[in-house]
Amino acid sequence: MSADVSDGLQCAIEIIAPQGLKPRLTFHTFNLQPRKTCIEEDCCYDENLQFRGNYPESSTAFCGIDISSGNEFTFDSQQVVIYHYRHSSVTTCVWSAGLTFVSDPNCIPTEGGCTLEFNDISTYNWKSAGFNGTTEYPICSTCTQDMTGVSVSVASQMPNTMMYLTSESFNVGTPPVEGECTDDYIQINHLYGRSEKFCGSEPIYFTSPSSSFSLEFHSNYITPATGFDITMTMASYCAIDCHQDIQLMSGETYTVETPDFKKNIFTNLNCEYNFIAPEGKQIEIKKLITKVKVNTECTSDFLLVNGDGDRRYPMDTSTIICDDDTRINHLTTNTNNLLVAYQKTGLDSRGFKMIIRAT
Repeated sequence: MSADVSDGLQCAIEIIAPQGLKPRLTFHTFNLQPRKTCIEEDCCYDENLQFRGNYPESSTAFCGIDISSGNEFTFDSQQVVIYHYRHSSVTTCVWSAGLTFVSDPNCIPTEGGCTLEFNDISTYNWKSAGFNGTTEYPICSTCTQDMTGVSVSVASQMPNTMMYLTSESFNVGTPPVEGECTDDYIQINHLYGRSEKFCGSEPIYFTSPSSSFSLEFHSNYITPATGFDITMTMASYCAIDCHQDIQLMSGETYTVETPDFKKNIFTNLNCEYNFIAPEGKQIEIKKLITKVKVNTECTSDFLLVNGDGDRRYPMDTSTIICDDDTRINHLTTNTNNLLVAYQKTGLDSRGFKMIIRAT
């Protein structure tokens, strides 16, 4: 935005930021009439620019070269009015600035007091502080919940498990803008260093082949809402033998294939295989045949392989695959533990077949 006003013209520019954000002006040029000597001190008599909206007070006036190129003004309120007054016939004085909307810079989050409730062997509920469906959660707060240790405990009793997450109630911040959460949000950190953000009031539904994940909640102090009650279930695919813990003997060769490899009747699958060789041994993937739908960055359908026994499948020690290919001698693990996770979201993928050997 910019202005080059005529003699005596007063102009006002009103800015209203989206909910949960603050206006920020970054000046490119600023060259108004200089200050003059008034009764008690220098003042911006001939021309001035004022911000009406709590920065730093409504009566502050700028003129001359008070504002340098690159100077930023972030306002404390969601709404601000820029007021430009000229009492001079000089026509060469102009100003220009870029406008952006930013999160509240004064919000230093504190622990928000979220709670984790255990319901039965496989179901947990994570709730915002004081959740009752009507009371708003604390402003400018944050919560984290790492479910990795919890899910390992569950898996020891239910070895054939995946994770799916749904929201009994969800009202966090404002709806996403062009797919992005602009203020308060829930974030799910899951496999391969990936994360998903959720905001607004649309119900959450999220699945993962592994029950290793963490949750984060962040709020600013502009848009508190009634919060969330999220149900996390470690579900079983026992009927189709899709999750397995497999103990290997030294020198043993083992073949595993997903339920859809020969008969593609499943539209959605989340599977995880945990192979364990004797202590001090390694596991070789002698042959790997994949029939996984090619998709951008392997986001919807994928096969994940980790040779360090890390159920988070970090990017630096894991391989992600989404193609139709055959690999020979694909990998030898660094430990005695091989983890393989598979996800499909339609009929285009037909899983994988893997031949491994404990050495």
